Amino acid sequence: MVRANLDAVTGAVDGLLDAALDFRQMPGAIEMVRHLFDGSKICLGYFGPDSHPDDAITNASDPDLNAFLYRELMPDAVRFSARVASVPIGSAYRDHILFGEDFRNSRLWREWMAPQDMFGGMASRVLDIDGSFWMFDVQRGRRQEPFDAAEFELFERVAGVMRRVTLLHQQLGGVSIEREMARRALDELSLAVIIVDRNLQLAYANAAGDELLADPAGPLGLRGGRLWARAAPEQSGLKDLVAGASDLAGARGQMLLRARTGAACDVSLCVTPLPAAYALPGRMNDVMLVARPLEPAGGGLAAVRQMFDLTEAEAKLALGLASGLSLIDLARQQGIRMTTARTHLARVFWKTGTRQQSQVAALLRAAELPMRKR
Repeated sequence: MVRANLDAVTGAVDGLLDAALDFRQMPGAIEMVRHLFDGSKICLGYFGPDSHPDDAITNASDPDLNAFLYRELMPDAVRFSARVASVPIGSAYRDHILFGEDFRNSRLWREWMAPQDMFGGMASRVLDIDGSFWMFDVQRGRRQEPFDAAEFELFERVAGVMRRVTLLHQQLGGVSIEREMARRALDELSLAVIIVDRNLQLAYANAAGDELLADPAGPLGLRGGRLWARAAPEQSGLKDLVAGASDLAGARGQMLLRARTGAACDVSLCVTPLPAAYALPGRMNDVMLVARPLEPAGGGLAAVRQMFDLTEAEAKLALGLASGLSLIDLARQQGIRMTTARTHLARVFWKTGTRQQSQVAALLRAAELPMRKR
């Protein structure tokens, strides 16, 4: 009989708690528990209508046996899981008491458990999820003595820890999925999302943010891991905006960063405090910057027509203005007289509620759906 010392128990529990925050550590954690009980086999398994052999985390997985289980022994496995499902959540049990001695006459035991040296175990149903459940068990082999009362009592305590671990993993898993979905959504936008601390030290950038900061011709970049506006006056303004947003008052601000060469675009920058609900521990004063390159608008003729009820000629002229062409250039390009171009322009002003060509250009840029180009 194994008599675990305090260090071994503490180490196993600590390993399980670490695995709750990073489930990739679970194989190593349950291996520590197996050693704690001198088990031949240990498993944390998921059982339910959508379960799969890969859902089991174990010290020694046999792919051929698992495939055989799902191919040949499913009726026995279903009866087994139904019996386990009758055990109250958090309660520990011994195999021979729950299933009876005749369990060893089943194909499940003879053809799947016995080949893996599973001759006597302790188990617990640790978490129930919409008709499915997680089960945790430790087995001993043919040549080992059965678990005694003291070991069963220790297993009950460890199973309680495992219940908290699986529950926390379930909760964090949902959060991880939500965060991953949010991250992917941010990566689809052409809006650059950048998070920095008060000293402009970079903490996060989405895909568009990475591209913006990596562009050597752009007006914004990184220097020593810190955000840096390449024009000195703009750097001073950027520092002031970030400092203001990180203060208790949390002031928001905007600025325009001018491109230094024709190979880059101007960047519109909005600086805002990062809401406390989204802050990382110890980083309550981080600041979020949302940047957008002011690229000339182009394409989207049908969308512009529909959005502002423009004719095709009016939409072409509006898009041309947004791309930076003058009215004279557009008249020449489209083969129309200046008087006709001015008539189109007047109708564009009226339908879009603008009064100047620059306002038309700004409106069309703002109206474009900011999705990244593939």
